[in-house]
Formats: sequence, structure tokens, C-alpha cells
Amino acid sequence: MPTSAEETTDVRITRQDRRAAEILVALSRNKRYHPRKGDEKNSSNKKGKAEKEDNSKETMMIIKAWNLAKPDPVENIPSRVAKLVDQFSQPIKKQLTVSDVKEDQRRLMLGKDEVKKKMHPLLTGSEIKRLKEGLDVTVYGPGNVTMRFKMWSSTPVLTSGWKGFVDACDLKEHCDFIHIWMFRRRETRELCFVIEKTKYSTITKPLAKEISDQIN
Repeated sequence: MPTSAEETTDVRITRQDRRAAEILVALSRNKRYHPRKGDEKNSSNKKGKAEKEDNSKETMMIIKAWNLAKPDPVENIPSRVAKLVDQFSQPIKKQLTVSDVKEDQRRLMLGKDEVKKKMHPLLTGSEIKRLKEGLDVTVYGPGNVTMRFKMWSSTPVLTSGWKGFVDACDLKEHCDFIHIWMFRRRETRELCFVIEKTKYSTITKPLAKEISDQIN
């Protein structure tokens, strides 16, 4: 029995319709299963960064303990000099980086904010102004070395004799951590530094921010 005109639908699927449907399905699959190149790159960068940083629980425990330690700078300077120390600054603490010990760099970079907070109180206004040119200082550790304390662009550095100090102490990147104090000799008003190192052979990569934030 024939149906009414309202119930009858004449559907004709052309070759063009089939092709359009195939294209839509293909596009849908590509969108679902193939991430954009930008997303792949960001994911790869995050993974690469994580692999290059140390974020282990063991290292977190080590650094927390090291940060709480309060080494005595007097133990790293001759007794005759220790008797003449006017005042020690608060220590700057740092994990040595590749650039700190690299053969062609020859300088130790110090944090600008930390130097301003912990070391500027021991400097005169004139000395602070002269940091652009640099101040000659004696640095104690294994023996004593003359270095230059200066601003390199906007970054405080110890330079000149630093390379010899690295060699004498056999300093290495990542595994060596240092405390740095500034002091002034009472009789001569000479500016000096004391550096003490601690080595952790299990640490072989830069600290992840979560861990480095524990250092203060």
C-alpha cells in the first residue's frame, strides 16, 4: 500500500556525499588521536626538564639537613686571622653550576638579592659604588687566594683567582655545595671571604626548584 506524501522521504546519497562523510570521519580521527605539534613539543620539554633536574626524596632530605647545618667559618681560616675578625656576614649557600667551574668562565656567580641582603651591611657606601670596577679581597678555604669581588653587569661575582681556587679544592658542578661568608679584618679593614664546601656524590644534576627553594 502506498504511503502518503508526508510519510515518504526520497533519500539519494551521491558519490560526493560519501566522499564528504569520509573526509569528516578522517578529520575527526586525526583530531582525536594525533596531538598538535605544539602540544607534543611542550610535553617533550616538560619531560626533558624533569629528567635533567634532581627532584628525588633522598636529595630533598639531604638538602634540608645541609641547609639547617651551621658550620663555623672560623674553622676555615688561620687562627691568627680568626682573632682579628670584626664580624662575619650571614652565609650565602649555593649548589655549584656548570658555569661556576667551567674552564673558560673563571668566576663564581652570587645571587644579587642575597649579596645585597647579607653582605652589603658590611660594605661602606664607597665600596658599594666601586663594585662596578671591583674590590680586591682575600678568600680563605684551602689556603688563601686573592680574588676580585665585583658586579658583572648586574650580577655579583668572585673572579680573577677563582679558577685557581676551583682547581685547589677540586670543585665539581652539581655535587659540591658551598657556604660563603664575608668578613672584615679589624686591624686593616681588609675585606675577606671564607668558602666551605660540602660534597654529595649522589647528587649529579641541578636541583629542581622545589628542592632549591629549601636553601636560604
